[in-house]
Amino acid sequence: MVSDVKNILEKIDSNGIWAVKLLKIRSSNRTGLSYTAREIKFSPNEIVKNHIDELVERYVGRDNAIGKYTTVVEYDGTADASTIYTLDSDNSLIKEANTLLMDALTDADQESDPTKEKYSAYVIVGTVEEKRIYLFSMQSPFVNMKRKHFWDNSTFKRFTKPVLSLRLNIDVLIYDNKVYMFSMAGENLFNMDRAYKAVCSDRIIQIEQSGILLEGGLFENVASSGSNPRKFVSFNEHYLDLLKDKHIRKKIGKKFDIPMREGKFDTEQDGAADKIVKLLCKKGMLDPFDDIPVEVSGSKKWS
Repeated sequence: MVSDVKNILEKIDSNGIWAVKLLKIRSSNRTGLSYTAREIKFSPNEIVKNHIDELVERYVGRDNAIGKYTTVVEYDGTADASTIYTLDSDNSLIKEANTLLMDALTDADQESDPTKEKYSAYVIVGTVEEKRIYLFSMQSPFVNMKRKHFWDNSTFKRFTKPVLSLRLNIDVLIYDNKVYMFSMAGENLFNMDRAYKAVCSDRIIQIEQSGILLEGGLFENVASSGSNPRKFVSFNEHYLDLLKDKHIRKKIGKKFDIPMREGKFDTEQDGAADKIVKLLCKKGMLDPFDDIPVEVSGSKKWS
């Protein structure tokens, strides 16, 4: 519930021990995913304390930014701006990345020149009720001042030194082995694009080997393209098991207008593969009034 996240933020005490760490995220097919962190200091020390106070005030105080969110749900590949998506830190989608991230933050460098690197994010690290809390901002912390000038001694002068900005936003919060994504920028923190493409690949093999499709169709090409890979995060294996029954398959094919031949789904026909992806990934339902197939962002049981 959103109230649970709000409760965490309300417990933040800026008088505790806090650290700010710049974060570089690198990903390549050759070397994989890696993180580099650089802990930074401020003068006066009250800068970090005051920023945390402002951040808490923005989200659960006067501005009530947390109020824009209506629900907290398990990450399912959808992208609803009014939803906070959550995952356990050992979820297979992020487990490896999270381990690398925590190791990098623990071993953060304190010596190198932070202005010589290109950092893509920063994190504020502290403690709430004796548990580590991480507040990530997934934006470059350094501001481009190329065309900006400051007033000094009766004239405007050009900025010659790097300027760092602490922003009043939270993209990802990690607390008590739970990850909360306030924005879809959180996917970038864990390179989730790579993770759900791997999930998609495994599920495609599983579906093709299930016997529900005619051989030689276009299912793999369609299922692995566009926005389809992220849909497989919410893949329902029970649905696939049900479709192995030819009678159920025939019934579902008729209800959702999925072309069939020889008792199996014919993915050579236009739109067939897309419909199967939506159906298996809980993105296809029947309109309760018109009894026609419709695409939905997701589904869950009524409480």
